[in-house]
Amino acid sequence: MFVAARVVAPFATGIIERMKKLHTFHLWERPLAGMFKDLLAKEGINCLLRNEQLSAALGEIPFTECYPELWVVDEEIYPRAQMLLNAWLKVADTEAVDWVCAGCGELSAGNFTACWACGRDNDSSTDVTG
Repeated sequence: MFVAARVVAPFATGIIERMKKLHTFHLWERPLAGMFKDLLAKEGINCLLRNEQLSAALGEIPFTECYPELWVVDEEIYPRAQMLLNAWLKVADTEAVDWVCAGCGELSAGNFTACWACGRDNDSSTDVTG
């Protein structure tokens, strides 16, 4: 005689009702979504990354349905998670300041650590604002 084990779906236990979407990432930001999930986990915030593997279904379903989404499992912790995520996103935006190479005078994007034209390090270069 075979007895099936009872499988409890997340919606039956009320987990889905307590979840809240924290952020939607673009398709090319999927690794960033995983990194933020891990950072939040280190802060003791339980998160879920939804649509992580749906990029394989592009063309079969609308592309907006494939965007990775970071969800907080407990909505009571949502404000803290949002504060942390916004702080990390702000730091990521402020670090990417364009700069002018002191060696050749070329403008390089802030995410480059060396000049794209001559290879000189960003250490002795001038930041450009605006």
